[in-house]
Amino acid sequence: MTNTMTSKCLLIICACFISGVSSQDLSYNSSISNIENIRGLVKPKSRAVLSSEISGKIVEIRYGLGERFNEGDLLVRFDCERYMADLASANAKFTVESKKYENYKKLLELNATSDIDVEVSLAEMEMARAEATIRRIFANGCSINAPYNGRVTDVFVNEFETVLADQELISILNDQLLVIELIIPSTWLMDMNASEEFIFSVDETGREYAAKITQIGAIVDPVSQTVRLIGEFLDTPDDVLSGMSGTATF
Repeated sequence: MTNTMTSKCLLIICACFISGVSSQDLSYNSSISNIENIRGLVKPKSRAVLSSEISGKIVEIRYGLGERFNEGDLLVRFDCERYMADLASANAKFTVESKKYENYKKLLELNATSDIDVEVSLAEMEMARAEATIRRIFANGCSINAPYNGRVTDVFVNEFETVLADQELISILNDQLLVIELIIPSTWLMDMNASEEFIFSVDETGREYAAKITQIGAIVDPVSQTVRLIGEFLDTPDDVLSGMSGTATF
């Protein structure tokens, strides 16, 4: 009787152990299967918030929210009258100091002045040159041009407002170079390379697009054991916008 009870207990324990292992294996295999589809987010490769380089009154904001522009296009223009006047004055001062310096050099050749007078004149000319350069930089800040082709994502000021230097004016992005940000398990790294191709299904369009990995993150998150990847579309789609999301299938 005792042997019979012992045998039954052993059978029950073995059955539970086998059942537990099978359950773990099933869960593990399921997670591997689900991991083939990774959620991703479309982002612009380049985006920027452009700020004022000078203090002054805005006289023109050429593009509004969502509007498209080309590289080099004027985005924001300031009233530049005062800065141009300062530049003209600085240039005139430099011209005067340059002529003085040339005159002192001729006088030195005639022994009509001293070396120190020539050196002082040279220093004054260089200071005038530096001042003219500073004024030119301020004058150049009277207009803000687009650094690349793109679209306006936000405008923070209005025409005819007076703003301070370093104040945020307009936010832009380059929508012609979109990237896909993915978060994958770190265990995938051994089989992942920087040119791995995948299919990205965008939720908002309902379409699939060919893409490839271009960058692999250098740090593994120690808590989630994941790493960030950056992918790019093989052909830039016209119907995909920054901020759209989807699923990557490898």
